[in-house]
Amino acid sequence: MSNVPTLRRSEPIAKYIRQAVQDGVQIKDILATINKRYQDAPRNNAMLYKYYGGDIAEARADITQRVGNVVIQQALEGHFPSQELFLRSKAGWSPKETQQLEEVSGDSDENSGAINSLMSLLGHGSELQEEDSDTDS
Repeated sequence: MSNVPTLRRSEPIAKYIRQAVQDGVQIKDILATINKRYQDAPRNNAMLYKYYGGDIAEARADITQRVGNVVIQQALEGHFPSQELFLRSKAGWSPKETQQLEEVSGDSDENSGAINSLMSLLGHGSELQEEDSDTDS
């Protein structure tokens, strides 16, 4: 028989991991800390996730839910950054797409004026203006 103890899940380690994840500690730092504090701690990421993966997932879900609740409440109360964050992450909204749509759907007179200005700078302004006045009649 070997002297290596059989690794199994430990509730004190699980409790530490859940709290550390909720506090935003990186997994590599959690692993290093539990190896210093606990003799029966996993020595690598694979073993950590094998025995404590559920605790890690639960802690991440809990913190995401708590932060999400705050963001949604602020958004509902009119806080614009929270509204924008929610719309970007959950509704697929993009301010760039909105801006492009506004530019494309601009006033046709405005578009004609820009075209006429460009054509006159190129020396073709009078021909385009004559065509426009012929179609108006």
